[in-house]
Amino acid sequence: MDNESMRGMMPKRWLATLGKLANLGQDRGRIAGEGWRGGRLMAGAALLGVALLSGCASTVTTEVTAFRQGDWQNDPPRTYAFDRTSGQEPQLEDQTYEQWLAQALSGIGFEQVARPQAHYLVSMEYDSNSRLMRIQETSYVDPWSPGPYWGPYYRPWGPYGWGGPGYWPPVTTVRDVPVTQSTLRVFFKDAASGRRVYQVTANHRAEGASLQAAMPYLIRSAFVQFPADSGRPRRVTLPLDPNDK
Repeated sequence: MDNESMRGMMPKRWLATLGKLANLGQDRGRIAGEGWRGGRLMAGAALLGVALLSGCASTVTTEVTAFRQGDWQNDPPRTYAFDRTSGQEPQLEDQTYEQWLAQALSGIGFEQVARPQAHYLVSMEYDSNSRLMRIQETSYVDPWSPGPYWGPYYRPWGPYGWGGPGYWPPVTTVRDVPVTQSTLRVFFKDAASGRRVYQVTANHRAEGASLQAAMPYLIRSAFVQFPADSGRPRRVTLPLDPNDK
């Protein structure tokens, strides 16, 4: 006897109960994000603390920490030049990142000038490293769907009798994913005294990311608040550029 025939033989109060349970299952599916039907909750992804630079991610999250001299208050004039050692010729990659940094500094009121006229000397460092990170994924099955051991036409005995919602225990899998951490550090020195007055570090971690993909967001996030409170880590979330998807 199929499920429709069985439902036709049930009392109306049973059918009402089944209807409520079906609605409950749908509500739970909406709350769970991907739903109960084969949905996956990326519990381990929270350990990364990041948004991916691929797939359906719409934001990029960066961890930012700044430090500054106690008596420094972003003193004018806000003019700067990039600080390089004598005879150092920047690589093309360095030049590209400096252009992006110059745009970010312009947005907070800084003007790039020749070194002899600069109030501040600005330098930057960046690096990235990759490693495997172990994450845990938990899958939940729709309680109204056929279970893995009962075949397509049968349901287990549950709290509501034969044909009611069953309970399939969650399935947990562990896997290793390649995660790249990209880091940017920007330093400000007072040109006259040579004293470092401000520095900011931005970190981004993501599965399958790269330094080149992360750099625009690292630079922008480093100056979302400027100057930031000294020694207080914070997370900055920026919208993902559609061209980066």
